[in-house]
Amino acid sequence: MEKLDQEYESTEVHSFLPDGGTVSTDDVIEELFRNRTWKYTALVLSLMVNWFAAPSVVYITAFAGINPTEETKWTCMSERCRNITASNSSLLLKFPCEITEEVEGKTELVLKSSDIKWEMAHSSFAVEFDLNCNIGSTKERKTLLSSIFFAGALTGLFLGSFIYDQIGRKKSAWIGYVSCVLVTLLGTFCHDYYFLLVIRFFQGISTFICSTALYILTVELLPAKYRNYVTSWSMFLWASGGIPIATGVGYFVKDWNYMFLASSIIYIIFNLQVIICIESPRYFLIKGDAKSAKMSIKALAALTKSNLDVDKVELEDLEKSRAREQSFWQQLVDLCSYPVLLVETLLQMFMWFFIGMSYYGFNFGWGAILPDRYLGYLMGAVGEAIAYVTVAPLIALIGRRRSMMLLFVLSAVFYLIGIANVELKENSKWTLESVSCLFGIVFISACFSTVYLWTAELAPTSHRGFVFSVSSSAARIGSFLGPYIFQNLKPITHKAVPLGGLAFLAVVCAFASFILVETGDKEIALTGEDVATRRKHYKYRL
Repeated sequence: MEKLDQEYESTEVHSFLPDGGTVSTDDVIEELFRNRTWKYTALVLSLMVNWFAAPSVVYITAFAGINPTEETKWTCMSERCRNITASNSSLLLKFPCEITEEVEGKTELVLKSSDIKWEMAHSSFAVEFDLNCNIGSTKERKTLLSSIFFAGALTGLFLGSFIYDQIGRKKSAWIGYVSCVLVTLLGTFCHDYYFLLVIRFFQGISTFICSTALYILTVELLPAKYRNYVTSWSMFLWASGGIPIATGVGYFVKDWNYMFLASSIIYIIFNLQVIICIESPRYFLIKGDAKSAKMSIKALAALTKSNLDVDKVELEDLEKSRAREQSFWQQLVDLCSYPVLLVETLLQMFMWFFIGMSYYGFNFGWGAILPDRYLGYLMGAVGEAIAYVTVAPLIALIGRRRSMMLLFVLSAVFYLIGIANVELKENSKWTLESVSCLFGIVFISACFSTVYLWTAELAPTSHRGFVFSVSSSAARIGSFLGPYIFQNLKPITHKAVPLGGLAFLAVVCAFASFILVETGDKEIALTGEDVATRRKHYKYRL
């Protein structure tokens, strides 16, 4: 940190003019950050604390819907159950999921959740809604409760493509924050499968509107050299704090309805910064509102030791934004006018799709990959924490583009290793696949961190909210499919099918990374025209 500050201080060319002239927004942000106090640092770091709370909402169904096992004891609760077992006492020795009958050509359970009482440490919506046995479509219906969250996230990000660049980053985050708290609280009173589906859908909408808006805001308040570290900080919070807390809620809260209550309280506490954060001056500039942009800069300057007087200078980015009217229609026109912007956006969307599918395939599939569900989430969290700590210096050393190529190739290697059918210890259920997947989550998590940063820098300010929304929407489509990889596809095919498919897609993503440009040494583009100019003289090198 001191070294970077010295680099700033040693810069001979200073772009701020005391009596007139123009200055870029990048120079303003660098000036503010160079003269920051603990207040400015706290503001920037606090915006990412949202990532500490989000996992408790995302993964709640993985813990609230645990299935009883064959070792779980049960007793009759209804008169119907007592009558059935009285006529055939051997049924008491059977696992209830094995007691079925044919009704109109369909296999159905004889004993429903209303007939029996399971002696489980935690209550479960899977038991309450008769989703705990793989009979008919019950497994798919249960998986849908995890996947529908990402359908909601997709919807939220579609809405975000309108609101992030139209009403601002702060207002968008506020809408997502309040909505997520309210809809998660409803889970406390839920006792219907379809009501829970609706809750999960709206959790997806609100959570991703809030987290994406806060990330865009954070990136726009930082100089290029620091975005990498703050991105790693946010991802580290997700893994080292958020996932263990989500696991803790699932382990210590015994009633599945109260798990939703606990998650809503966590989300309230760790998102209070939404109320006090300052809107990005870049957003106001792209809207052509110089007055509000300068007010935002002044509010940020109050958190620093800077004597910057923005009333005496003209913000040069304002001239570019005045030549175009910021609107959703104009964003679409720019995609046609600047094909390079369209191509870069499509490549990012593909990478986000693959990362989302892989990441959530693992994190909703640890119960099928590792011997113990809770151990799987904790070990996965450790792997993610390692990824987020190590990826920051890696990016600083070799850049965004080379880091992504390397990480995708390494993830492909470990997917292929996992195909081998090797049991590491007899009767332990630990296999080469288990270990390979733990390594795989490390590299995919590192890709997850890097693609967030890279997208923020590749997209121009005029399209940052739009590109984030469509890219993250692609990831939500992948995330929707992810839980089916290990929970549904793996049991009915050879494991070479899911793992080999993931390895192939990882290699394709490595090639897509090669095509994109390095951004760590460049200023943030303001419009599509800047993106086209940035690409003109770029040379592709490994």
